[in-house]
Amino acid sequence: MKLLEITNLKKNYGDLRVLSDISLSVEEGQVVAIIGPSGSGKSTLLRCATLLEDMDGGTLKYNGEPVCEDKDGRAVYVSKQKIREIKNIFGLVFQNFNLFPHYTVLKNVMDAPVSVQKRSKEEVREEALKLLDMVGLSGKEDSYPCQLSGGQQQRVAIARALAMNPKILFFDEPTSALDPEITAGILKILRDLAEKKMTMVVVTHEIDFAKKVADRIIFMDGGYIVEEGSPEEVIDNPKNERTKAFLQKLEK
Repeated sequence: MKLLEITNLKKNYGDLRVLSDISLSVEEGQVVAIIGPSGSGKSTLLRCATLLEDMDGGTLKYNGEPVCEDKDGRAVYVSKQKIREIKNIFGLVFQNFNLFPHYTVLKNVMDAPVSVQKRSKEEVREEALKLLDMVGLSGKEDSYPCQLSGGQQQRVAIARALAMNPKILFFDEPTSALDPEITAGILKILRDLAEKKMTMVVVTHEIDFAKKVADRIIFMDGGYIVEEGSPEEVIDNPKNERTKAFLQKLEK
């Protein structure tokens, strides 16, 4: 089943075209890695998919339900009420954590399920503690973000996203602000989620991780999807010259 479908997505900032005719779909249980140079449009694609940015053209569907449709070359969104419902389908983990500094770790994880999904505090608390244990933060529930390392903050951000019980998780360069040793711990959590068949879209510069964990790789450059396929096709045997040049640079 296709959880996410994007067709002919266009995004402009003023006169600058940032995304051009982007089309992709993500099946349930699939891990899709998006790679490419800085400025290629990867993060903007994620922001459009997660409704943080408005598309300027194209269609967007979750679970087969339209969120945005193309009408005479314009992107027309469904009602605000419908968008609120759709937002429960996905979670997003940012590269800079985006935790509430004045909330404890536990409150950061519990806040949205209680205030947005109106679930009972007792049920959410029990689930949040299990999630914190899963990401290796048992005993840190009363700490504040400023008392945690960058890697620990990212773990909280992952637990917070999972607390909403999303069907699909988006990660925007989840390790870019972290040193290599801490990065390994975060990537292990993502690998564990992949083994549990969590549907994920990961924008990453960790090519080795993408190769080992992703079912499909998308290479973007200049606002276009230049090449996509299995890790063996895109990373081991790229056909496009731009993909080859990008991967060769990383090897140096």
